[in-house]
Amino acid sequence: MPEAWSEEVADDHVEVLPLVDDPAANQAPGWCTYLYPHPDAPDVEFLCGGINGKTPKAAGLWRQGNLLHFGFEQSPAELNETGRALLINSISYIARFTEDEPIGHVPSPFAGPAASDRDVIPRALARPSRGMTYLKYVLADSTYNELEKRDGDERQAWYERFRGYLHGDEDGKLAVDEVALAFGVPPNTADFFSMAIVALQGRGKPASEAKQLLERYAPNGPGADASAADWQSWWQENKPYSFFSDSGGYRWYIDPLAKSRSVPTMGLRGPARADRPRSSDRPRAKP
Repeated sequence: MPEAWSEEVADDHVEVLPLVDDPAANQAPGWCTYLYPHPDAPDVEFLCGGINGKTPKAAGLWRQGNLLHFGFEQSPAELNETGRALLINSISYIARFTEDEPIGHVPSPFAGPAASDRDVIPRALARPSRGMTYLKYVLADSTYNELEKRDGDERQAWYERFRGYLHGDEDGKLAVDEVALAFGVPPNTADFFSMAIVALQGRGKPASEAKQLLERYAPNGPGADASAADWQSWWQENKPYSFFSDSGGYRWYIDPLAKSRSVPTMGLRGPARADRPRSSDRPRAKP
């Protein structure tokens, strides 16, 4: 078992399905992807893990929209029969998703600052030996200092209190959104729209804060100069097809496939997002 898995897997051994004839040989490594930052992404589907030096929850085979990530490095000629079957079945599976498309845009850490999802905090705190050291790199100084001066349960209590107000700042670090905190409703909840729309109907600071927060967290909404009535109409139309994404930039997205099918996005996941059978594909009854 990989040493990196020791803090998450209690067993000494894990069962795996070899994709090459000689798994003990020095094989070229592939690429895995962390999937736990995307729990609410309807376009993302985990298909298969793999042995890696990162985490047991990293995916070796996964789908986003009509794109497939086959992370195993070996060419078809280097794979065994099982490996080649997995590759062929993966190609056959992704071919069924021409109507779906990637929705969330996740910034690459190689291209510039990219904020972690907010649940990186409890994941790191579960690793007392190195958790705070890791958080030093992903949290804004103000956020890190709040956790550093606390211990154990106090850190967890702080996180639970402020979780809904965390977001990625301009430096790609996790920080508490002070405007959202003052507004009093976590922006990643449906209640946020209800309260913001009510605030827009008034004047003064609440209306100004609501406008600022709607622009920040719903950039694909009706626009900066939209009225409360415009936002209400937009939200009523799109509410069943909306989802909030930390990894996609701490913002709301609309699921276009769910909207086109008039199916709530929470009920359209995994294989359900495959192309619907066309009438010409259905078997015809014999006379």
